[in-house]
Amino acid sequence: MLNKYSISTSGPQKTNIALKQADLIILTRPTDEEIQQLCQTFNLNKFSFRYRSSPEEVSRFHRTTSDVLDNPFFLVVYDYISSFKHIEKQLAPSLIIFDSDHLIICTDSEDSCKNIINSNYSNLSEILFNYISQCQYKIMDVLVSYKKQIDDLDSAARRGFSNTRLRELTTLTRKLVFLEHTMVDQTSTIEALVKSDFCQNVPQDICQNLTVEQQRLTKAIHIFRDLLDSISSLFTAMMDSNLNNLMKFLDSAGLVIAVAALVTGFMGMNVGGLPWKDDLYGFWITLGIASILSLLIAYLLHRKQYLK
Repeated sequence: MLNKYSISTSGPQKTNIALKQADLIILTRPTDEEIQQLCQTFNLNKFSFRYRSSPEEVSRFHRTTSDVLDNPFFLVVYDYISSFKHIEKQLAPSLIIFDSDHLIICTDSEDSCKNIINSNYSNLSEILFNYISQCQYKIMDVLVSYKKQIDDLDSAARRGFSNTRLRELTTLTRKLVFLEHTMVDQTSTIEALVKSDFCQNVPQDICQNLTVEQQRLTKAIHIFRDLLDSISSLFTAMMDSNLNNLMKFLDSAGLVIAVAALVTGFMGMNVGGLPWKDDLYGFWITLGIASILSLLIAYLLHRKQYLK
């Protein structure tokens, strides 16, 4: 959907004026036809919008070419859409093109756009920086919600492990991998933005807030990744320990059985001179000797903790 707005003292106002004359243009989940219309109107490169709904889009900041706009900037930051189920859809790139008189936002996040439209910001730079801050805050809220899941996994890992917990660990790790790589790119993007010519007239505290909030995001993600790695290592160590104990038990059991088989094998040889070969209770005597030796070996192995 493509909507046009003019900026007044009371905030953005929806308008029906020509696309070139609009101060603020917001494209929410735009169609290919709307992208084509935008690119033709402002002489923009259509390739820039190719990955507008994909997590493979790269966060970046640079100038772009246009014969209509005045030496415009091209900015990509990431928003978060909680209504989607998978992280690939939840991480939504916001493509922003702007100069001193125009601001174009292309995103799949309807909530962020509604907040901007309903605001009372009276100039484009206020809208731009508050939009970026809003995207950062939403991702931080998501990370805070992940912390509780990490704490639950940590408590579960100390008690034991289960397939359900392992699946939860894998899912959460996957989400943080996407967030980590996305926010690493966005950190350099924010740094480039605040150092650009466009921000020379922007209050220093606004630029600093963007930088600090981005640093918080990056730090939180790295901490949570390290916590998940430690939990994963604990799960792995516990599984290795259980497997080692099982192998020790099987080896010990095999040794006990081998002793009994060795004794009965000797006694069962068809060679004269063996004790109790003509005795009525020879079988039971042989079985008793084998059992006693097996129990003795099992006791010795237990004392040596080979069965634990």
